[in-house]
Amino acid sequence: MNKLVIGIFGKINSGKSTLLNSLAKENVSIVSGVEGSTSDSVYKMTEIDDIGRVQLIDTAGYDDKGELAKERLSKVKKDFELSDIVIIVCKENLDEIDEFYINECKKNNKQFIICHNILNNSQLKVQDNEFWVNVQDINGVDSIIQKIKQKSEKREDNILGDLVGSHDNVLLCMPQDDGAPTGRLILPQSVVIRAIMDKGGVPIISTKENFESIYLNFGNKLKLVITDSSIFDYVSGIVGNAVPLTSFSVLFAKYNGDIQTFVDGAESIASMQDGDSVLIMEACSHTLSHKDIGSVLIPNLIKKYTGKNISFEFLRGRDEPQDWKKYKLVVHCGGCTQNSAFMLARINKCKQNNIPITNYGVLIAKIKGILDKIVY
Repeated sequence: MNKLVIGIFGKINSGKSTLLNSLAKENVSIVSGVEGSTSDSVYKMTEIDDIGRVQLIDTAGYDDKGELAKERLSKVKKDFELSDIVIIVCKENLDEIDEFYINECKKNNKQFIICHNILNNSQLKVQDNEFWVNVQDINGVDSIIQKIKQKSEKREDNILGDLVGSHDNVLLCMPQDDGAPTGRLILPQSVVIRAIMDKGGVPIISTKENFESIYLNFGNKLKLVITDSSIFDYVSGIVGNAVPLTSFSVLFAKYNGDIQTFVDGAESIASMQDGDSVLIMEACSHTLSHKDIGSVLIPNLIKKYTGKNISFEFLRGRDEPQDWKKYKLVVHCGGCTQNSAFMLARINKCKQNNIPITNYGVLIAKIKGILDKIVY
């Protein structure tokens, strides 16, 4: 969560792969004089001091005219949408394609760096966000890293916002189902626990089985209750209006997305008709179980709530539909594995196609009749 995504773009053989290897300080991408060596995007997680987690993306050349150019350029476009900072790698002078992507950065308010890849190490030159460097040269690449640090906007805000303060007790209901990884917490749970600690609060952990007894033990000493969305109704039935209630998914909906758009999208479920199609999207890929929230729980809840014959389609990871307009509603996971740019790009595509979009937790709260009671 909250990773910085840096996309490296440019024409074929401009030096994109070499720059990624230099930034990562290891040989990640294949570097070759053969045209089009990077035929698909290469992703590398690394750490940059003063920033933290960074995902580097080495993309295919945006002047690709090969047999699979359409598919490759479609991925280049997705990588562009995902990137917080765009690095354009080019030769001594910019051409029309380079200028096009620079203008796209400006149009979409993306931070960008122009890297002119030159062979002569002694000609290192920097002018604002434009660099003339040899992408194999450590000094030149370090100067780009310094510029990345300047351009990276650290999100100082906490996923909990003002819901939790110092010394506040927060009770988390964290059911550990069969699909949970052995010996560790799922990402949303660990992120929220860390956020409570950063606030100076006190996280109190429970499962569904012991939630009620722990809740009764702490009573009015609790500032907030956070639950897994799948058992919103169970937890709400115990807590009532005594303590503010939210879910991990709802917190991510606000932090990485657009909470009001998700609330509006959830309200649209009341107008669904027989034959309508719902697209359920998850930001990561994982094996599915008979209790899976996206593929099992939510479709069952929607069918029961609407009483209509609704059809469902599912997409995971970075896959997107070819025809957005066929859907009456998009239901998205919390997007805990992705950055805000990823989630906002998907929300904007729904808005462009006039499709309501909502989030797992927000939708479940609506169906269970507690949407007006939860906090975010």
